[in-house]
Amino acid sequence: MELIITRTPYRISIFGDETGLPYWYLENSGAVVSLAINKYSYVTLRELPPFFHNRFRLSYSKIELANSTADIEHPAIREGFREYANDLALELLHLGELPAKSGIGSSSAFTVGMIHALKALQGIPTNPRELAEEAIVFERDNLAETVGSQDQITSSFGGINLLKFGVGNHWSLEPINLSPSYRKDFEGRLVLIFSGIKRISPVFSNFFSPNPDKMSSLMQRTEELALEFYALLSQEGSLNIVGEMLNESWKIKKILHPSTITASVEEFIQTGIENGAEGGKALGNGGGGFFLFWVNPNLKEDFIKRMSSSIHVSVQISLEGTTRIL
Repeated sequence: MELIITRTPYRISIFGDETGLPYWYLENSGAVVSLAINKYSYVTLRELPPFFHNRFRLSYSKIELANSTADIEHPAIREGFREYANDLALELLHLGELPAKSGIGSSSAFTVGMIHALKALQGIPTNPRELAEEAIVFERDNLAETVGSQDQITSSFGGINLLKFGVGNHWSLEPINLSPSYRKDFEGRLVLIFSGIKRISPVFSNFFSPNPDKMSSLMQRTEELALEFYALLSQEGSLNIVGEMLNESWKIKKILHPSTITASVEEFIQTGIENGAEGGKALGNGGGGFFLFWVNPNLKEDFIKRMSSSIHVSVQISLEGTTRIL
């Protein structure tokens, strides 16, 4: 009986992430610079032999046994099995290196890895673009999730990329190829910290109101920051200005997501700045979970020690997207 294992990277969206939301780019342009990190979601899948009593055996943060897809509690697995393997009896195991719902695109990494595994099990060839597009549609339509489309694309392709969106459903990807020395400098400034602050789900019904003109201006500036960052990296320019750019981006995020920026989130960012970071932001919708700080490499070790009450996760760019490893 064939066993399939896929490994799919989580992501960090550095600039422009709000413009990667379908709510925005279906009627406006968007740009995001996003990178895959060397922390992964693993999906193990096999077809169950007929002597098992249950049709489905699932293991993730809990264990499920079910005899019909309707009985499966996990929404993505339930809808994934319905969509991609409705006639099969299956066992699925999910292992994630980082916690779910923490701002690093874990749900989309799982979705991409699951679709990849389901297709591989049935001998259906695919490629990163197909996986990204199918995962975007799956999360938006089958799961009714509101996530930025950069999540599925970055998990599918890997690397660090400029992603351009809209107007409409189309998107493009431009890989950013860094020299080894510049990439080392870049990665040496990234500090990913898990705050332990419980994230608040964004209220997207309020995302584009009450002042549409102000919102549009802020979203355009968010897109500009992504394009400026792409130009900086493409020319391998000075990384010393990135902290200031992150701080501007964070100020915009606070205006766009006022319902998720709590006092605890504000305090955590301020603590990072006071401990030596040149800039920082909460990842995802901004309500907690993981925070990204930009730190001078010479001060990085001291910064991590000063932030030792929270969990530091060392990361590098993952050049591979979702991959079948067995």
